[in-house]
Amino acid sequence: MTTTGTHPTASPRAEFPTPGLLPRADTQAGDFVRKHPTYDGRGTVVAILDTGIDPGAKGLQLTSDGKRKVLDFVDCTGSGDVALSAPIKCAGAGNDNLEVEGPSGRMLKLNPEWRNPSGEWRVGGKRLYDIAPSQVKTSVQAERKDRFVTQAQLLADSVSARLAEAKKNTKPDDDTRLELDAQAGVLASLAESYADQGPYLDCVVFHDGEQWRAAIDTAESGDLSEALALGAYKLTGDVGHLCKRQLLYYTLNFYDDARTLSIVTSAGSHSTHVAGIVAAYHPDEPQNNGVAPGAQLLSLLIGDHRVNSLETGVGLTRAANAIVEHGADLANMSFGEPTATPNVGQWVQLVRSEVVARHRCIFVSSAGNEGPALTTVGAPGGTADGIISVGAYVGYEQIKADHAMYDTVKDTVFTWCSRGPTADGAVGVDIYAPGSAIASYPAYSQQRLHLANGTSMSSPNLCGCLALLVSAWKQELGDGSPDPALKISPYRVKNAIVATAKQFGDELGAGLVQTDAAWQYLKKHAERRYEDIEYAVRVVETGNSRGIYLRDAKDSACARHLQVLVAPMFPGDARAKLEHDADGARGESQSQARFDYEQRVILVPSASWVRVPEALYISSEGRVFSAKVDATQLEPGRLHVASIQGFDSACVDRGPIFTVPITVTKPLPVEASACVRFNDLRFLPTEVVRRFVAVPYGATKAHLTIRAGNAAANSSAPAMFYLHCIQLARQERFTKYQLKARVNIGHPSYVSGAGSAEQCYTNSMDVIGGATLEICVAPFWSQLDPHEVDVSVEFNGILPAGSEHAGTSESHGMSSGIVVNGNYIVSRTDFVAPVRPEYEIKPEATLDTLRKALRPTEATISPMGSERDMHLTTGAMIQKLALEYKLEIKADNTSLRLRMPAVDTQIYENWADDFALAVFDANKRRVAAQISYTSKITLKKKGDYLVRVQIRHRSAKDLEALKDLPLLVDFSLGSSVKLGTAFSIASALTSTVSGTPAAAGAIARGSRVPLFFKTDIASMPSDAAPGDILYGSLSLNKKTAKMGLEYVVPTTKSAEKDSSNGEKPTPDEDISDQKAMEEAMRKLRVEWISKMKNEAERSKLVSELVADAKDCEEDHAAVLAAQLDTIDVGRKTLPWHADSKLTESAANKVVTIADKIISLNQSLALTSRLYENQTKDEDKKLKKKADLAKTRLTNALTSKCRALGYLTTQTSFVSSASDASGEFVDVEAEDSTEERLAALERAVNELGRWTDKKAQADSVEYLMASLPLYVAKQQYGRALQPVLKWLAAAPLSRANAGERKAMTELRDLLLAKLQWSLWMGHFKELALVDMPASYEAI
Repeated sequence: MTTTGTHPTASPRAEFPTPGLLPRADTQAGDFVRKHPTYDGRGTVVAILDTGIDPGAKGLQLTSDGKRKVLDFVDCTGSGDVALSAPIKCAGAGNDNLEVEGPSGRMLKLNPEWRNPSGEWRVGGKRLYDIAPSQVKTSVQAERKDRFVTQAQLLADSVSARLAEAKKNTKPDDDTRLELDAQAGVLASLAESYADQGPYLDCVVFHDGEQWRAAIDTAESGDLSEALALGAYKLTGDVGHLCKRQLLYYTLNFYDDARTLSIVTSAGSHSTHVAGIVAAYHPDEPQNNGVAPGAQLLSLLIGDHRVNSLETGVGLTRAANAIVEHGADLANMSFGEPTATPNVGQWVQLVRSEVVARHRCIFVSSAGNEGPALTTVGAPGGTADGIISVGAYVGYEQIKADHAMYDTVKDTVFTWCSRGPTADGAVGVDIYAPGSAIASYPAYSQQRLHLANGTSMSSPNLCGCLALLVSAWKQELGDGSPDPALKISPYRVKNAIVATAKQFGDELGAGLVQTDAAWQYLKKHAERRYEDIEYAVRVVETGNSRGIYLRDAKDSACARHLQVLVAPMFPGDARAKLEHDADGARGESQSQARFDYEQRVILVPSASWVRVPEALYISSEGRVFSAKVDATQLEPGRLHVASIQGFDSACVDRGPIFTVPITVTKPLPVEASACVRFNDLRFLPTEVVRRFVAVPYGATKAHLTIRAGNAAANSSAPAMFYLHCIQLARQERFTKYQLKARVNIGHPSYVSGAGSAEQCYTNSMDVIGGATLEICVAPFWSQLDPHEVDVSVEFNGILPAGSEHAGTSESHGMSSGIVVNGNYIVSRTDFVAPVRPEYEIKPEATLDTLRKALRPTEATISPMGSERDMHLTTGAMIQKLALEYKLEIKADNTSLRLRMPAVDTQIYENWADDFALAVFDANKRRVAAQISYTSKITLKKKGDYLVRVQIRHRSAKDLEALKDLPLLVDFSLGSSVKLGTAFSIASALTSTVSGTPAAAGAIARGSRVPLFFKTDIASMPSDAAPGDILYGSLSLNKKTAKMGLEYVVPTTKSAEKDSSNGEKPTPDEDISDQKAMEEAMRKLRVEWISKMKNEAERSKLVSELVADAKDCEEDHAAVLAAQLDTIDVGRKTLPWHADSKLTESAANKVVTIADKIISLNQSLALTSRLYENQTKDEDKKLKKKADLAKTRLTNALTSKCRALGYLTTQTSFVSSASDASGEFVDVEAEDSTEERLAALERAVNELGRWTDKKAQADSVEYLMASLPLYVAKQQYGRALQPVLKWLAAAPLSRANAGERKAMTELRDLLLAKLQWSLWMGHFKELALVDMPASYEAI
């Protein structure tokens, strides 16, 4: 022993507790492999349904017997799909000059060594950020931004230096100085708006005569002359780099005859860690091996890149298909969500009937991390039959290696682990396995190994243990056949691990998996024919629930007499389907097995308060028996657990063949005080305390308080406690009525003081009356010392009268819903306080959401069309309903939520195969994607959007009924709307009546108090239309829950007569019919000026009309304006653009005509402002004529500016004869004169005087007319400033698509003249993403 000063220091241990890094001892898995080295998982295939395994991860390259570790990498979500073009031929001649154009516009130089007998190529493109995990995306973004910002700063510094020099030598109004100042401003604006859309990857696909191959231009260079072309991984094992610096690897798949390329990457690190626990093999570091290092893996990506790696219905269904296609023996799914209804949903049914029963894949899933309260298991693990649910266990070896604790606690369940039973009484957690591990991690994370905790870790640990058992079965008891019908059945394996599990104190009786004991069980009962059967338990009186769950007060108020159905579930045979069973032998075998089946069962209850028959005979159709459960004498407020076990009378030693779980949470009644206290609750390490309370009818809010005295703080180390309170409501997720908080007990500030200092924590939650509330308090599992606390709960509630005994509300998180019809001047609702008197009543009615309902503009039903989308059960293509909705957004940064309540917010319980929604802007760019769950999104630009919805289902007939399904759009109001309230109708209508109650002040228990809503909203949201709904809440006091408030927008008010502003039609002066006819004919002839196609005839008509109008300036101006419109047809394009159709002669003609129009209209136009706000009819007529003159004047000035701009710049900037895009081409100046430039400047200045500032910024016509002056003066920065401002402010609408195109072209042309190649390239990159050629598939 060595010492430092006076303090002795122990010598360090020479060995790290390595076995605990990835626990195998507690489960007997380590000993099992040591005894049977070849039973290490070899010969088994384990599917990993997750975020996708990283192909570069350590330990996931080979199996222990030298095989490729991962059989295939499959992107089941489609988020890595690349839509490929039709076959094209190369532009080059000969093998040394092969080129094709990619979607990016880059010419791709191809590798001459590639073998392509057909000479046909397909191309497609993908944005890197769409398929890169967040860690890689963040790293690449940072590198690209740093590189770009450095280059942009060099450019800005260069301009700033020139500007500084100009300021020394020039006056402020000097053109050079103004131009440099503008350039500096433009560069600053561009830098501020910098947005990186990431690398755009061109892909080339071809067939080499044997298989499809693809090459990806990851360098964005266009040079693929030395690139390798990868094949499908399952055929070739090819792996490539997408980001070499970040170590991001990818693999490929090809679908639908190479119409689709699938680039498969990991969506997150989770899957790699899970795979490492199951089956990592480190030949040089065997201590880091997974549980079953000999197993092969199948990587199934179900976490969609587009929705932050959330699982999707499409991904789940395709994963089920892939499991069957690859013949996987086991599947692990460390994914899941809370579910409103257990054991239902099309995917749950698909897995249960096809993957597990028919194809005999052992399906394992995590129970969830939503504990410690009861009934918090998620879907699919924990809530679905056929799937083995795994909870998270922590034991000694984990504590020493993984959790850095100076002392240990007893083996236990991780505090956060979800608990059973399910809402329908099933056990919830079937078995436990270690819930922490240090295991393989993706290469891009730059960590070889990583520590993680969760049921996501316990599930693969169990899956690895089961792979050992299947490996042993295949080698010792199987015949090695790949035939699914000869596999060990999932039911047999589950029976073995449950029967041999080690008990360690779980409240509901689930144990820790024991691998070797399970193997001995399997061998002992290998010949027992009924081990391949699982029994379905259904309790008839409780809606065919899978167990007996007496949760609420009424359930245990008297003895319950229940009918329980027990039915055998036989494993399937995929070959027994009619299409595969030509001679009927397989079907006959299955039928014979059912015919021969019988079980003579002995029933045994585990508690005296449960009574059942002693014996039960069961045939293949199942059998019902009666059970009596009498919970009347059980202690209230506590958890009580029992079971009914059925034993095979011929083999009692085998253990129970089925179990009916019984859970009773008999609630404690609440006294008249509406308060319950639990004092002196003492907590030992790992102890969980549960109390159950019957929430009074009418309660809407529970206020919970935890108190800890100073004495406890002095005697024990500070501790973190979980406070977890839950109520269950039918067909609602347990998360709806939940309070979950972490509370620190024994804070140092309470330790230092003396006396009676008390630590107090309070919180509250919404509740529903009549349902049991579980109050669960638990110290975090690693706390080492005992603690004492007091817990109290107090209930309050105010409800609309008549709803005191109502169940859950329609409004999420609210206690009730109130509807106010805006068509009534006053709306009344009576309220009652059923629980206790309520004080400080101060009504506040707030509306913060506008809901609109949209109907689809298009609806089509069609087959999915991809080989990946065949339904396992029917063998037919899955159908899709495609819906489109037009959405107009009227303000930038609009926050909204899109809802389809019939299909959204569901995954596992969904009746449909999938629901997906995407929002596209007017450029066809996807700006939002939501799958299954919808949430708020923010649309940054106002304009026109298209919402595309896809609902998948196997039945086109079922989808037909949804073709007119409305889309609900909930807009968040920028400022909330207040509804006025009063306690009498008189107070609601007037303030002049005395003696009316101004406020209720308090509501006595049980009494009714009316509340009147004033429905007239002074500041109605401008977008609200009659029939729309405004949503919000009503708060009556601080103690009770807010109530949902719904306001129906009323019909539009009648327009008020306004004597000052209202216009009345003024009759024309008395004229003869002959003159009226002649005037109408004249107007018709003027209209025909623009319609005539023969120029000679048009000129003749104009001459005639001018001659006829020689005595009328107004008519003369109208004719000239119509003539001008036929010459200057492209006012929203640049004068020299091909679409403008200006020529030198046409431009000179425009100037001449424009001058005439200006001369004819200028005097009258000047009078326009004289008639502002005039009320006399005669003045209004004069105002109308003056406004028309002003419009003709500004149009003429616009055309004149454009024509002069063309004439001034025609020899400097002309449209190339071979390029209709309007590209600037420099040629030798010949005719450009100072006079023309001066004339242009005068015209632009004059146009500016007649155009207000807003129009100068917003009008494309004004900008296209005025900016050529800057172009002619080579002041491109000054020209670019208003262009960028316009583009930033312009809405993305269909109406201004042409304007946006013209302004974008002008921006690019000006950048080219400035020679700012950096920003030219940047905008070119953005255009690939911002302006796709077609809509992206959902």
